[in-house]
Amino acid sequence: MRMPDFIRDRIERHQDDTFLKAAMAASALTAYADGTVSVSERFKVDEILERLERIHIQNSRKAIEKFEEFIGALEDDTEAAEQVLLGKLKRMAGDKDAAEAVAHIALEVVHADAYFNRAERLQFEEICGALGLDSKAFA
Repeated sequence: MRMPDFIRDRIERHQDDTFLKAAMAASALTAYADGTVSVSERFKVDEILERLERIHIQNSRKAIEKFEEFIGALEDDTEAAEQVLLGKLKRMAGDKDAAEAVAHIALEVVHADAYFNRAERLQFEEICGALGLDSKAFA
C-alpha cells in the first residue's frame, strides 16, 4: 500500500526522536483502544514503519521496540500509560504538519482491521485533542 504523498512529505520533514515517539504512542493508543492489539493492527504498524524506512525516515527496529514498550505499559496500567502517551503527543501540538502526520498514522492503525469501533473512535478523538487537532477534519 502506498503512502499518500502529502503524508509522506510531512513525515519526511520530521525525522527526530520526538516524532518517532509520538507516532508510536498514537499507534499504541489506537491499537490498544479496545483492550487488545489485533494481528492486523500490528501488521499495519509494521507496514507503516516499512514505508517510513523505505523513504529513510526512521529506524524501524527502534520504532517497534517503542511500540511494544508502549503496549506493555498500556497492558500494565492503562490509565497511567494513556496519560504518559498523550503527553508525548502534546509535544507535537505546536507543529501542525507533524501533528497531522501523527494523526494520519493513528488513523491508519485504527482502520487496520476495517472496523472503527466506538473505543477506537473515542481514542482517536482524544489523540487529536492532544495534538491540538479537530478529529472531524479526518472524517
